[in-house]
Amino acid sequence: MKLSRCMRARTMLGLPLLVSMAALGATPAAGPLRVGTVNPRYFVDPDGRPVYLTGSHTWQSLQDGILSGYTVVTQPFDYVGYLDLLQKNHHNFIRLWRWELATHEPQPWQRTGPGPALDGKPKFDLRQFHQAYFDRLRSRVIAARDRGIYVSIMLFEDWIFMNKRQEYPVEQHPFHRDNNISGINGDLNGDGWGIEIHTLQVPQVLEIQKAYVHKVVETVNDLDNVLYEICNEGLRHTREWQYEMVRFVKSIEGKMPKQHPVGMTSVGDMNDDCLKSPADWTSLATTGFERPQDPWTSDPPAADGHKVCLLDTDHIGWKVFMDDAAFTRAWVWK
Repeated sequence: MKLSRCMRARTMLGLPLLVSMAALGATPAAGPLRVGTVNPRYFVDPDGRPVYLTGSHTWQSLQDGILSGYTVVTQPFDYVGYLDLLQKNHHNFIRLWRWELATHEPQPWQRTGPGPALDGKPKFDLRQFHQAYFDRLRSRVIAARDRGIYVSIMLFEDWIFMNKRQEYPVEQHPFHRDNNISGINGDLNGDGWGIEIHTLQVPQVLEIQKAYVHKVVETVNDLDNVLYEICNEGLRHTREWQYEMVRFVKSIEGKMPKQHPVGMTSVGDMNDDCLKSPADWTSLATTGFERPQDPWTSDPPAADGHKVCLLDTDHIGWKVFMDDAAFTRAWVWK
C-alpha cells in the first residue's frame, strides 16, 4: 500500500455513527457530484463548491433482512426513522446496501418457478425483473434526496464469499443452479463457494449482472444525489470484474443525461487495486479488522489527489471508536 496516495479522512463515511465535519443542510442536490478539477481529493457540486460527505449507514437500508449474529431475520426496516436520525445529526451520505442472497427481500428478479428453489420458494427467473426492487430503490434514493442526503447505491456484495463463509453458502444465491430456471450456474467447480459469480469466468452470469446494472442505472439516472459502488469488500478475485463493471456503468451513463461518480471499495490488501482502478472514488481499508495500530485506524495518511476517498469504519473496525471517544474525535479530524 502506497500511503502517499491515500487521503486524510476529511471526506468520510462512518459506521455506526460518525460526527459530522461539514455536512450540508437539507437542501437537495442541484446536480450530480463530480471530482474536483482544482483539488481532486474532493467532490464538488455543479457550482464547483467542495462537498464534504459524512454519515452513518446500516446494513438493511434497502432490503428487508437483519443480521442477528449470522442469522438473517427478515423484517421491515424503519427507513424514515433512519433518515430522521441522519438529519438530526446533520449527516449527508449513506450507503444503500445490496444483499445478493435470497434470504434478503426483495431481490431484483421474479420468483416465478416452475419448481421450488433450495429454500422451498419458487425458483428465480433471472430474465424477468422484479419491479418492486427497483421501485423501492428509487423511492429510497428520492426520500434521501429530499433530506439533502447523497446515496451510494451498492450494486453487488462480496463479503458473503469471504473465507468461504459457512453461514452464507452459495446455496442461498439466486445464481446457484438449483435456484433459477435460467440455466445459470455461479458455482462452476461445485466447491460450494461460488466466488465465480464475481469474476469474468462465466459469460452467462456477466450477461445477467450487466442487465441488472443497466436497469438500476436507468431507474435512477435522473436523480442528482446518486453515487455508485460496484461491490462491497470485493476480494482479489473480483478485481478485473469490478474494473469491467466500472467501465460498464460509465459507458451506460455516457449515453444518458446525467453522469454520477462510480466507486470501488477496498478490503484487506486491495487498496492499491482500488487506487489503480478506473473508478472515481474509493474507500480504503486496514489490513486487518479492528487493528488500532494500522495507519487507517490510528493516523490516516495524507493524500496526493489520486482518488476521492470516503473512509468507512465498515472497512476499518468500529469497536475501537465505540470504546474510546477521545480517539474517535482525533480520528475524525485527521
